[in-house]
Amino acid sequence: MRCFFLLLFILPFFLKGQGTDIELGLTGGTTIYVGDLSGSLSEYSAKDLGYTAGVFFRNNFNKHIGYRIGLSFSHLKADELNRRVPNPRALNFNNDLKQAYILGEWRLVNFSFADEKIIISPFIAAGGMVQLSDPHFRDITYGNIPLRKLGTEGQGIPGYPDYYESYLFSLPVGAGLSVMIKKRLTLTAEIIGNRVFGDYIDDVSSAPVVFNDLLANPRGTNLALNAFISNPTLYPNPSATPYSRGGPAVDWFYLVQLSAGYRIKDSGASRRGGKKGSPCPTFW
Repeated sequence: MRCFFLLLFILPFFLKGQGTDIELGLTGGTTIYVGDLSGSLSEYSAKDLGYTAGVFFRNNFNKHIGYRIGLSFSHLKADELNRRVPNPRALNFNNDLKQAYILGEWRLVNFSFADEKIIISPFIAAGGMVQLSDPHFRDITYGNIPLRKLGTEGQGIPGYPDYYESYLFSLPVGAGLSVMIKKRLTLTAEIIGNRVFGDYIDDVSSAPVVFNDLLANPRGTNLALNAFISNPTLYPNPSATPYSRGGPAVDWFYLVQLSAGYRIKDSGASRRGGKKGSPCPTFW
């Protein structure tokens, strides 16, 4: 994890003197969570859409290849009561992810218009992302309750796993379309899917739990919030039958976003090979 952050920090300085084009920019958009609490696509509710915003540094080596590093904030959420057919279990979560990432970008083809004043490029991207995760449960009475140390699946109780880590790694892969205007401003629309390595971005997994163990080890308040949030349909009645709150599939989330980047260094690297002086569209 430390090596990942070190790489993000030193890359801009290492390439500062190289013949590359450099951009700084802002990004923003919406998030789509796909996991144990989202249900099937047909059940998905617009109420479960979150939001994302961030800053980035982009370095283009040539007209096709470059990379982007950035810091972002993404709010994920889901509520089983928002489904088309509400789940009476009524679990929910919200998570404010603090993220750092690096993405390699490959512009598949570049369409040039108006003597290269406008360049349109479809692209694909892939890389790595690290995020600080802190899932919460929203309750009418107790407010927004942090879940990681609550142990809703027995974490911290003898015989159960320890608390899950707050840092998560994901593999972002996506595609988009960028428009460069007058060699300085780049506008981008993209969708990035993140495959999370872990199953606790929503605090729900396939781990087996015995409700009586949670009742015997109350946390949060004397009402045993760990037991109530783990399985509201059982609370407060005792049960010795093991259950799982979710399935074995890992969590995913998608970033659907727009960005604007301003070129602070223009070496011409990202336009080499293009045709100049032609009033008609060209591609290269």
